[in-house]
Amino acid sequence: MRSQIRRSQKAGYLFILPASLVVLLVSIYPLLRGFYLSLTDTNALYPDRAQFVGFDNILQVLFEDKEFWSVIGFTFFYAISTVICVYVISLILALLVNQPFRGKGVIRALYLLPWVIPSVVAVNAWSWILNDQTGLINTTLMSLGLIQDPILFLATPRAAQLTSVLVGTWKNFPFMLMVLVSAMQNISPDLYESADIDGASAFQRFRYITMPMIKQVSVVTTVLMLIWNFNNFDIVYLLTSGGPGRATMNISIYTYNMAFYRQLTGYASAIAVVMMVMMFIMSYVYRRLLRTKED
Repeated sequence: MRSQIRRSQKAGYLFILPASLVVLLVSIYPLLRGFYLSLTDTNALYPDRAQFVGFDNILQVLFEDKEFWSVIGFTFFYAISTVICVYVISLILALLVNQPFRGKGVIRALYLLPWVIPSVVAVNAWSWILNDQTGLINTTLMSLGLIQDPILFLATPRAAQLTSVLVGTWKNFPFMLMVLVSAMQNISPDLYESADIDGASAFQRFRYITMPMIKQVSVVTTVLMLIWNFNNFDIVYLLTSGGPGRATMNISIYTYNMAFYRQLTGYASAIAVVMMVMMFIMSYVYRRLLRTKED
């Protein structure tokens, strides 16, 4: 009996061995390699001259690099603003979509489009829509006589930051909407029927039934989306490349520029390590919230 169990265990190990090797190759090794590089002054142009500097790079990132903290400021602004907008819009749309009406299946298919469209295609479309000369928004407003001069959506720092949040919201809201709709559909109709019998208004049903029932899933999904947007690279980079100036440069773009434009591989790795720690903290919070939800 024991020999059979051991043979089955060995067979199981053989089955998971290929996947384990892939994970080791594409995840664990780059992680360890990146941490090692963060402890050196490696320059991509002169890799043979790299010297071990310990935690000097990480300390410089945290205590001397003012540009890093400016980048962190926009990173948090983008992540938090996008998640707030995503949740508010998704909650309103979820309440509407959850009502009985004809063509609900078509509506559900349509609202998933922003989520499934590749970021490159989506951002290119938005770049055309927001163009100050030939963009759909400016040409429409000017043809209607609502504005005299085109709106420079991506030319000024504040406008570019808000536009980045707009595009990020449009790209991410379908996921939140899908989660909220699913949560609302799991609420027992008996609760609403009892509230109707007691004479509760629509707002009271929303406040005392809907919101408490979707609270946990809302918190968990919000934290997860906050992690995603904190780590975002493609949307902001494709839309503004971190400009104008450095107005929309987030931590992912900053790390990319350090590694591939300034060739400071060691310093870029140190930024990535700091970023990894921040992501680990957010992931820890997410797991705690998820565990609370399960309990």
